[in-house]
Amino acid sequence: MAKEVKDVKEEKKKKPELTGVEKAKKRRSAKVFKHTTMATVLTVIFIAAVVLVNIVASVIFDRYPLTIDLTENSKYSISDETTEYVKSIDKEIKITVLASESAFENFSEYTVQAMELLNRYREYNPKISVQYADLLQNPEIKSNYTNIDLFDYDIIFETVNTSAAGEDDFDRIKIVHLTDLVSWSADFTSQLSQTGMTIDSLGEYYGYERVVAAYAGYIVASNAESAFTSAIMTITDPDPVGVTVLTGHDELAEITYFEQMLSANGYELSQINIMTEDIPESTDLLIIPAPAEDYLDEDIKKISDFLLNGGSLEKDALYIASVQQGDTPNLDEFLEEYGIKIQKTMILEQDTSRYYAGQQYLTLPRIVSENYMQDMHTDDYLLYMPMARPVTQLFEQQDMTVTEAFVQSTSSAVTCGYNDIGFDSSDITDRGVQTSIAIASKAAFLDEDTVYSNILVLGSDQFVSDSALQAPQFQNSEYIISLLNGVTGKTNTGIVIATKTITGNTFDLTQRQSSILKWTFQLIIPLLVLAVNFIVYKKRKNK
Repeated sequence: MAKEVKDVKEEKKKKPELTGVEKAKKRRSAKVFKHTTMATVLTVIFIAAVVLVNIVASVIFDRYPLTIDLTENSKYSISDETTEYVKSIDKEIKITVLASESAFENFSEYTVQAMELLNRYREYNPKISVQYADLLQNPEIKSNYTNIDLFDYDIIFETVNTSAAGEDDFDRIKIVHLTDLVSWSADFTSQLSQTGMTIDSLGEYYGYERVVAAYAGYIVASNAESAFTSAIMTITDPDPVGVTVLTGHDELAEITYFEQMLSANGYELSQINIMTEDIPESTDLLIIPAPAEDYLDEDIKKISDFLLNGGSLEKDALYIASVQQGDTPNLDEFLEEYGIKIQKTMILEQDTSRYYAGQQYLTLPRIVSENYMQDMHTDDYLLYMPMARPVTQLFEQQDMTVTEAFVQSTSSAVTCGYNDIGFDSSDITDRGVQTSIAIASKAAFLDEDTVYSNILVLGSDQFVSDSALQAPQFQNSEYIISLLNGVTGKTNTGIVIATKTITGNTFDLTQRQSSILKWTFQLIIPLLVLAVNFIVYKKRKNK
């Protein structure tokens, strides 16, 4: 009996034998489970990796500017020099655009570029803030600037100091008008000047946005980076240099780009008619841009009194000569008092390596003075000096006045006469080294210190022409800025900013498009991946 019970128990312990079909099904189930488990593990790992990468990318995106400028000429980017300068700013700066964000963006392709540049400034320095405010919807803005005329689409740059009460106090203000964001053709500005009008006067009368819209065909490039950097320099510079350009005598030098470059480097520019207006007290540097007609005695007295500055000196002037000038005996006599004489001849180079494009009058002179080279960014200097008049030093030192040559030709150079038709290479008037840039300095002792007033003389108006300053193979732009910074005692980064043409059918990646790409990669793609993997998992599970 006991044996029978034991046999029954053993029978119960035995598992029923599986059929062939059942064994195959079991193997298939095990295989499916194995693959499903592996797919699930890989999916989890993949999603975790995507989430981790996007978390890291999001943090970096928020902290560092990762917008990519794929446009021609990098029109939505700022130069390396500007980037470094913006990063170095340690003051709070508030930028207010007097338009809604959508209105400003949709006004023109130039405002789109300006908006992107403002985003770059904000990204590179958290102390810079940007806001948009429509004047119609925010009329109280005008009450905050009672002494300033504001227009739609103006951009206000302000330095911000927080008072003890916790309220913002704006120290210095600079207004950038819509017309300042673009560069205008020289022909257009010249035609305006003949009617007694300027871009600014048109803007003040009609509204700056109307001028940009009405005369868009005369816009040749963007000036936004220059305008913005200049505004920041102006409001952060503790001791800005005031520049006054003298007009009234049919000036021959075209210095539109030169003026823009000065503004970009933090100089505060103004313009007066020397025949009818007095030199502003805020002026530190006068620019005399190759007058075609001689100055009157009273004009000369204004300049002389300015440089003497009541005996305090510390004022400067830049005289630009041109081969197209007529006789200017009053100006010549004034310069000779400072030991400088500009000859009525033209410099020709005989050394083939020191002139350009096979033309002897397109000289490539040498820098012979190491003074005021502090803002040069290269050790390989090549200057372009077309149609230069020789600048002769009448003496090196006399009484309290000294002169110094800064740029000269080789010893093989000659000078020749010229007229309205051209120059006569057979009419050689002099041989040897010729000076094309020189400085005359008048000194005085004041409170046990020596102070100076300086006149920087350029023998060629073409040296500061638009084409010469923008030519990448020449260092004219760097050199003239470095000279003026040194002469005036201005210390800054020596930034030289080129205008940017906004034309062509290129791929423009705007801030809005960049945001779309950001969210696409950080949210939409991970969700799609998760959804696809979930569907695959469900299908495999149900097999």
